[in-house]
Amino acid sequence: MVRKRHIKSKNAHYCILVNKAAAGYQSKQVKTLINAIRKSGGYYTIYEPVSAMDLYNQAMVVVGRRRPNHYLPLPDQRRGPITALVAAGGDGTFNLIARAAVKAGIPMGALPLGRFNNISRFLCAGGDFSAAVRKIVDGNYRQIDTATVANQIFIGSIGLGFIPELAELLEEKKTPRFGLGWSQLGARAAARVKPVSTVIKMDAFRFEVKPLILNINLMSFSVGLPLTPSSLSDDGRAEIIFDQGNMVGEFSTYTRLIFKRKYMYGNEIRLYRGQDINIQSTQGRKLYLDGELIEMPGNSLEIKINRNELKVFC
Repeated sequence: MVRKRHIKSKNAHYCILVNKAAAGYQSKQVKTLINAIRKSGGYYTIYEPVSAMDLYNQAMVVVGRRRPNHYLPLPDQRRGPITALVAAGGDGTFNLIARAAVKAGIPMGALPLGRFNNISRFLCAGGDFSAAVRKIVDGNYRQIDTATVANQIFIGSIGLGFIPELAELLEEKKTPRFGLGWSQLGARAAARVKPVSTVIKMDAFRFEVKPLILNINLMSFSVGLPLTPSSLSDDGRAEIIFDQGNMVGEFSTYTRLIFKRKYMYGNEIRLYRGQDINIQSTQGRKLYLDGELIEMPGNSLEIKINRNELKVFC
């Protein structure tokens, strides 16, 4: 069991960076966190940048890695130095703020205001809002792995094929509440994937497949589904999931059982764990990265576990 640590500062000073464009944003939820911080005797500074890039740049100013200006001010110094960052938004927001937190070596928390809240689901009792607030204010944190792909950091998961297609379908409708809805979406997403001959190198192993699903997970969840419930976020390895690409009809059952946490990986869809991973033949494909969809510019992906870990409230 990993030993948790506690913020050493006598008066915690939280910098809350809010993404008002997040799918689940509500001002009252941000106020709930603020009231909890006040009640605990801590301080806070809140920012509401208008774009994703401004979120990242403001976080970098706060941790001293970028110069302030009239658009990107410093926190009030009378409250003392910033002791923690809080990402108030979804997985994409958390990813951006985490880049600054890793560089500064200070802890951060997730206030789950996104649609799926994959990272918060893993860190905080299934993404429960009250639990997230409590863990932020308690100040106990631990260190978790981060990884880099295509020169970008990721915290939770990346994926090619099935998960990007499923994410696009979910943009058009509400997230299913029951297994049947997930089953139908899974079948549709798998049917949209065009299998591409792909070479996967993982540590000392090499595979050549045409997968419908290819995911690399540091944490369990992608698009709200617990793909890898056995994920360990602090052991320097990632989970890799892939299939042989000839089982479109199986993805209805796969998605339903994953949702219910009853799927057993085996010959049909395999799950391995590794440290150094390389994927070739990715040109022009969609990459799912911590909730965001990115068009791949190059023909290979190299996934590396970073040396610098992220301190998170959990």
